[in-house]
Amino acid sequence: MEWASLLQGIIISGFMGLVAGNFATSPIFRLPRKESLFGKDPYCGDCNAMLQPKDLFPVLSWLSTKGKCRYCGAPVPGAYTFAEGSIAILFVVFFLQYGFSETFMLLSFSSATLIALAMMLYIDNYFSDRTFGLLLALGAVYRTLTEATFYGFAGGVFAGLMIGGAIWKMSGKPMARDFSAFPPYIKLLTATGGLLVFPKFIAILPICAFAALIRDQKKWLPEYAIIGCAVAMLLIDM
Repeated sequence: MEWASLLQGIIISGFMGLVAGNFATSPIFRLPRKESLFGKDPYCGDCNAMLQPKDLFPVLSWLSTKGKCRYCGAPVPGAYTFAEGSIAILFVVFFLQYGFSETFMLLSFSSATLIALAMMLYIDNYFSDRTFGLLLALGAVYRTLTEATFYGFAGGVFAGLMIGGAIWKMSGKPMARDFSAFPPYIKLLTATGGLLVFPKFIAILPICAFAALIRDQKKWLPEYAIIGCAVAMLLIDM
């Protein structure tokens, strides 16, 4: 790939990532509050002021106001800007690995979905089943496209569910029959089992198990470990 084409691709993929990251802040904020994603224009969560175009530039708007609302001065959590920036970086990295392809799109948006789940847990202690469903759908399309069969995805989902269920059983906590009541770490293991090829999925389990052992030191530690390891494994081209 020529340097001019490479630079152009980096700029385009970075811009795509910033746009995707900027959009991701909407579900990160709205889903925990049971709000429609498209029912209202962007607004400040503290003073309800409608945000103007100058307030919506990814990363730059947050930096220009020193992390505060332009209208009421309330602090804007840096986690939103972290989501925007990290998603943009991931888009660029996946472009460098796969060029503009179906794999680039699916892995980029899968990673963005994982980051959105992590940010909802971090900011609002909320796990979104709708976002989890999107992650499952992306995993199904990705695995079926790259492996030309649905069985790898289905087997990974089953393995993740069984491993998560075994961990839940060993914890001694009452088990529920309704999947919506399952702990977030089981849902994440289910989704990552479907998204990752089996060797990568097995590789993340020791770290996730260790995080589960010390989870009392930090809430959501196993969930963060699963998400972080899943994104790292997606970045490894095997």
